[in-house]
Amino acid sequence: MAAPIKMQLFGHSFVSRLKDFIRHKDELNYRLGLQLGTMVQFNGFPGARARSFIGKMDFVADYSPDILVLLVGTNDLYEDVSVESIEEQICDIVYEAISNIKVAKVIVCQVLHRCEPKIRTRFPVDLHWFNARVDTLNSSLDTTLKSRFPNRAFLWRMKGFWSQETKNKNFASDGCHLSDDGQFKLLSNIRAAIIAAHRQSLK
Repeated sequence: MAAPIKMQLFGHSFVSRLKDFIRHKDELNYRLGLQLGTMVQFNGFPGARARSFIGKMDFVADYSPDILVLLVGTNDLYEDVSVESIEEQICDIVYEAISNIKVAKVIVCQVLHRCEPKIRTRFPVDLHWFNARVDTLNSSLDTTLKSRFPNRAFLWRMKGFWSQETKNKNFASDGCHLSDDGQFKLLSNIRAAIIAAHRQSLK
């Protein structure tokens, strides 16, 4: 019997919130709807910055996934630090996973915009400033990952979160986290990214 394919979701609150969402939906499962024999580990750290994940890599080393999915960078962009430094910290995570833990494939999910909140939030932000930084980081990461980690790491383009219509549907009232529709869309993106990465590894 073939060994199970091991996947790991590693990142900020999107990971822990997705796990909670799946737990409360009878029609979903922790395999993300992937084939039998797939094992998925969720490690989410609400509020975590990219720089803090290097100190959490034991979670990855202990599980030793075939494919690592990263959801990182959002919380860093709120701070007045350069986008370049955030990108470098994300690349440090990827390097550690590939070079030292020997993860076969690393998927870095695009950072999402924030939307205009419908309720008062604890962490208000200038949306134009924040979303421009998101676009800069995503664009740069796409090029950098291909250059530094060819055939080992790539940026996943998150589908269904960018038009005003889909933002209204997929974001929660705080403008930051995801609605139920958004959780389904996130799940769909992660599943598609894992399938794409697995197909690449078979080539």
